Amino acid sequence: MHGSHTAADAALATHTNAQLLESTVLVEEISRELDVLKARFAAEIAWRSRPELGNAGLAAMEGHVNPGSLLRSLTRSSFQDAARRIRVGTVLADAEASAGAGSGGGAEAAGGSGGGSGDAGAEADDASLVGAGPFDAIASALLGGDLGVEGADRVIRALAPVAGSVEPDVLRQATSTLAVEGATCNADELGTMARGVRDSLDRLGVADRERHLREQRSLRKSAVIDGLRRVTLVLDPESDVILTGAIDAAMSPRLGGPRFADTQDQDRAARMVDDPRSNEQLALDVLIDLVRIGVDRDDGTILGSNKPALRVTIPFADLTRAVDILGHEHPETDTGVAWLEGSSEPLSAATARRLLCDTGALPIILGGAGEPLDLGRTRRLFTGAQRVALANRDGGCRWPGCDRPPSWCEAHHTNPYSTGGTTNLTNGVLLCRRHHLLLHNNGWRIEQTPKPRELQLVPPASVDPTRKPRPMPTKLPRWLKTG
Repeated sequence: MHGSHTAADAALATHTNAQLLESTVLVEEISRELDVLKARFAAEIAWRSRPELGNAGLAAMEGHVNPGSLLRSLTRSSFQDAARRIRVGTVLADAEASAGAGSGGGAEAAGGSGGGSGDAGAEADDASLVGAGPFDAIASALLGGDLGVEGADRVIRALAPVAGSVEPDVLRQATSTLAVEGATCNADELGTMARGVRDSLDRLGVADRERHLREQRSLRKSAVIDGLRRVTLVLDPESDVILTGAIDAAMSPRLGGPRFADTQDQDRAARMVDDPRSNEQLALDVLIDLVRIGVDRDDGTILGSNKPALRVTIPFADLTRAVDILGHEHPETDTGVAWLEGSSEPLSAATARRLLCDTGALPIILGGAGEPLDLGRTRRLFTGAQRVALANRDGGCRWPGCDRPPSWCEAHHTNPYSTGGTTNLTNGVLLCRRHHLLLHNNGWRIEQTPKPRELQLVPPASVDPTRKPRPMPTKLPRWLKTG
């Protein structure tokens, strides 16, 4: 709503800057009181759903596997938010229970069934909560409005795992200090402080926590949507520093880095600042360029003997249509279309020509002359060029229902080489490792059909007594199929 206001916020539009800031703080104070109330209710739900109650627990009776699931359903919140409310509410309940026990009130002072949060509106004297339990100072800061639920949870999550290995008085002093700091810093800063305190109190656990973080690292590829693929990185601290350090160094002129005295660095900085790409686009392009450099220089230690290459498929007519005798390109007449192996999205012929100028790209020129692909009986194994041609024809593992790409596949002789089969394209097919083994070990057979390039899979009698052939269509999209 930048630049205009609706009727709903017309009143806010009349606020002065000072009034707006003051009101924002006031709303936050009210919100914190409500957050504490939510945490109390969440802890009571958790108490009435504790495991020892079994099917008599509240969550189980409502058809949920745990109180977090029930709370998420009731509040339409996330699992993370539900868990946060339960953790913080439980700390409040424990603090009030210990305070009640210390004053002679017993469990009833905490309300509820001896461990829950009890009356959600119960008030407590802040000072009476300090000293008995490790997180009582955090509870007091929550009730006093000096600390929000999220900040409190950052402290609890950081220090609760080490509570059993730290002297109680030391832990109470640490949480008291963090409670004071939380009154003047945000939740992110407080979480960083809490983790620092944890590591200083439990130095022996640093290695275990480091190992735990490293074990959670991952790179996950999602499905392609509208031609774009999302890749999610979860980086452990070491990986994070290496990756973000390299990207930040490359982008430093855009990120407010140091001024450069060297003329060459100054020119590069000026180009970076004037670059029309967004910071996010630049960061990705930097990462891709680093990968390209790494692929080019790898000696086989990481990638093995088969380095990845961009395989560009384009008809010869499309490749040359907009290029004159001098090699000049004419975009106004360039209607050529190309494709990259592994992608169903088309590329322009101009992009294909650019990629083919790169030594890391391998051309598949349809209709043009190239390396001889039919080697007959001169060798048993398929050549690299033949595998490229098979990838262009098959699009991946030809086994019905398999989605493994060409890079995961092996070249199989449909008519075995040992019985006279030739090493050529008509006698070759791509199969992933699993299905290649299944074919050889379980009695399956691949047969040619009367139609060129069409294959069928014949199951063993143990799978289908009639041995009815099953079609093995190419995995390329229809618009990429040639011949």
